Amino acid sequence: MITELSGLAAALPRTPIAELLSGQAVDTYFTCSEKTTATDRNGKTYLRLKLRDASGEVNAIHFDPSDEAIGVAAGEVVIAGGTYSVHPQYGPQLQLRRLRLAEAGEYDAGELVPVSPIGAAELGERLHGLIDSVAEPHLRALLERALDGSQEPGATFVVAPAAVRNHHAYRHGLLEHSLIVAETAAGVAAQFSSVDRDLVVAGGLLHDIGKIHAYTSDGLAPLMTDEGRLHGEIVIGYDLVRDLIGSVAGFPGELSKRLRHIIVSHHGMREKGSPVVPMTREAVIVHYCDDMTARIGAIDDAEKATAPAEAWSSRIFMIDAPAYFGARGEESGAAAPDAEE
Repeated sequence: MITELSGLAAALPRTPIAELLSGQAVDTYFTCSEKTTATDRNGKTYLRLKLRDASGEVNAIHFDPSDEAIGVAAGEVVIAGGTYSVHPQYGPQLQLRRLRLAEAGEYDAGELVPVSPIGAAELGERLHGLIDSVAEPHLRALLERALDGSQEPGATFVVAPAAVRNHHAYRHGLLEHSLIVAETAAGVAAQFSSVDRDLVVAGGLLHDIGKIHAYTSDGLAPLMTDEGRLHGEIVIGYDLVRDLIGSVAGFPGELSKRLRHIIVSHHGMREKGSPVVPMTREAVIVHYCDDMTARIGAIDDAEKATAPAEAWSSRIFMIDAPAYFGARGEESGAAAPDAEE
């Protein structure tokens, strides 16, 4: 449950993660988005965590945790005290000296829940405009049913995150990401007379629909659900789309087959979770637009977490390398962390 702001939260000065400076002391509240308990060579327990607020996420390490700190779970709000630094190899990090659960009234949820930078009204307008552009009646009926925000699965789709981290991992992130993929894919499809543009739009909008059940959408930080761990978002999405197609009278079997192929192949490679590789023009377009826009989203997020004076981000998981931003502040020319030749 999201707790309202009360007196203590109002009294505590708070610097967002994105604005922390190396060497700065920190003693405030965060959402714990990930926690791992480990043991050093001497058998002593320590914690590795990821702490999040509305501006971003930061790695944290706690070498001398109390029993209460060890009991902290992912998804809970914590009060963390320590020092923020930017490590030349590991990037931004909080070294903690204190960690405990936050009590009701000690935090403002509005400072913790990241939200799409694009307003909900604009996202809604773009979604309706894209659906209205689909001429094929069965695909249009499917999209109207699937993405109707007044009922499921649409009600969750419009608020869900697109990931736990890496890209669009915030409220309305799934809608934002799916719109960008579908809009980009529609532009590509328009360049090829052999491509079914309506099928590309439908595939772009629905390719990640399984994430509504693979990740949580109602807490302060998105987490993987049991269903997400057991089945994966592609299988969940395939089942959802198949059931939704069954609710549209007269939906053509060939069209159903081709749309469901986009869902199961959109990761592009078996090694990345797709049961099959893209084998239609439309599936190829959706895969590459999905991959491209996700990588750009990850770089955008990394830039927000990188100090303005830094030309390079820390290593980004999705591209397996740091990103280069050029001279954005007074200082430039820093060496790239772990840069590949």
